[in-house]
Amino acid sequence: MNRMLITKCELIKVFRKHNFLFMLSSILLSCSDIEYEIISFENPSGIGSRFPNLVSTNEGTLLMSWLASPENKQPFSLYFSEFSKGSWSEPVSIFSGSDFFVNWADYPSIFQLNADTLATHWLYKRGPGTFDYDVYVSISKDRGVTWSDPTIPHRDSISTEHGFVSFFRKNKNLGIVWIDGRKIKKSESGHGFGDMSLFSTTLGMDMNLGPETLLDPRICECCPTDATTIGGVDLIAYRDRSDDEIRNIQIIRSNGEYWSDPISVHDDGWMIPGCPVNGPKLAVNEQNLGIAWYTAPEGKARVNVAFSYDNGSTFTKPIRIDEGMPLGRVDLEWVDNNRIVVSWIELKDESAQLKIRTIPLGGEMEVSRLIKEIDSSRGSGYPQMIKFRKELIFAWTVPGDWKIQIVKVPILSL
Repeated sequence: MNRMLITKCELIKVFRKHNFLFMLSSILLSCSDIEYEIISFENPSGIGSRFPNLVSTNEGTLLMSWLASPENKQPFSLYFSEFSKGSWSEPVSIFSGSDFFVNWADYPSIFQLNADTLATHWLYKRGPGTFDYDVYVSISKDRGVTWSDPTIPHRDSISTEHGFVSFFRKNKNLGIVWIDGRKIKKSESGHGFGDMSLFSTTLGMDMNLGPETLLDPRICECCPTDATTIGGVDLIAYRDRSDDEIRNIQIIRSNGEYWSDPISVHDDGWMIPGCPVNGPKLAVNEQNLGIAWYTAPEGKARVNVAFSYDNGSTFTKPIRIDEGMPLGRVDLEWVDNNRIVVSWIELKDESAQLKIRTIPLGGEMEVSRLIKEIDSSRGSGYPQMIKFRKELIFAWTVPGDWKIQIVKVPILSL
């Protein structure tokens, strides 16, 4: 744990404010070398665990789901636990089986629909092909004590890829969005050829599915999606794929009656013939919407953040927040009404680092801060960041040992 009452950069800001330029010349330390609190957080998972997903609830508790296998091979189990009143609940096994599709980027999730109604999803093999798997969705109406039999939201009945699910609230129902490979022709070498599509549906509390809706017939093949609701408008963010292999981040909006045509958050102009496996993240704070994403036009990797003040109709010019060698795998959280924090993985020398940066609305972005050294391989998964009370909680996978690491940072230290 690191503690420092006043950071070096804060001192420099004070000196600049009061024109103490002669004092600045004596400060030879880098502004990026900042010390603050990083504190270990209690962990409900054990050895053989991986790919956590964090959610803060309306009641001020914290949910975490994860996959685990004591032998680090099939069968796996999907677990869930809730942090409340200073401790985690006894982990509950939601589903166990010998045919989980376990993927570093396409991990299970947990979601609070309302009050004690929770939803979760995972991927499960359907056929003999490497990428033949379905989305399974389960509902709990008693806050995770018991779970429904799994439901498959897509109804094509084809042994192909389905995944990268995002949940959102659709009136009183569960909104579900996923990428769908029903139009992809099989190949002996792997993914096959054809267009990946974006679909959505709803699941009612009676476990009845609404109609399938095709949102976009041609999207990036394996980038995570995200979804949220702001001002009564449902938003879905994903990576598109044009006929010219331009892969911009796009938004689709719904006012409850119909879905809009996709709009690009920004025309990055990134032409790439394959999927970068790097999706966008959305964050809502009242009427303010933030979005973060990875891109690499002309081979120059970067992580961008942009804002919308009209419920996702238009977005500001992107702000670049990385340090020159990002891997991406972003997350995004508002810490108060005026500040948003973005996390990402940055390469540094022979290692990788989980980093964050604070961006005040209408102000200059803060210096980046190091959370932890992290494995640069796919085994570390997508690091999770969530605001929980007066702290930011981070969780990620430590490959090799196959365990989950969780730390927290007090927001007051940012």
